[in-house]
Amino acid sequence: MADVAIAYLDDKRVTAKRATTPPIHRSASGYGSKIPTQWLLQIDGKRWHRVYVVQWSNAGSCYVLVGGERLFLGSYDPGLD
Repeated sequence: MADVAIAYLDDKRVTAKRATTPPIHRSASGYGSKIPTQWLLQIDGKRWHRVYVVQWSNAGSCYVLVGGERLFLGSYDPGLD
């Protein structure tokens, strides 16, 4: 079995954030591996990345896709500050 490492986003790479209207999620159950949120993060002063949630039970994990890689937010909360 291959080792699976979880990559986390370094908070210092977030140069801006904004809330928008999230795209409509098409899952009737509310569960999925790429549920869009209202948050957009600007990473390294470049392009904006939507924050997604992977939700398969009572707890979800937020992440952004940067260069095709999932970077989980860990303890970073865009709703704070």
